Amino acid sequence: MANEGTIRIHRSIGGTGAAFRVAFVPYDGEKEDAAGGERSFRELQQVRAFLKMLGLGAEYIKDALRQLTAGRSASVPNVSLSDKAVKSAGFVNLVDLARSNG
Repeated sequence: MANEGTIRIHRSIGGTGAAFRVAFVPYDGEKEDAAGGERSFRELQQVRAFLKMLGLGAEYIKDALRQLTAGRSASVPNVSLSDKAVKSAGFVNLVDLARSNG
């Protein structure tokens, strides 16, 4: 089954934590079991490798990195990720986080 949504990338300026946060925001977010989450990376090359691992095409990756170079964030809409890609990505499920904090 495919998970459709938007990949959002945000670059942090300053601080000592991860420089890049990559989030997958499913379009079907109202579903309780919708896959989504966020990963953090220190280097742009790690972001590039992660997007490639997710199965994004070279043009999508190039466009996302161009957006990051021009500003602090990037957005890749209309992404379709397989369940296997979502699981391999190791996304921290935001629904699970919300439950554990509540």
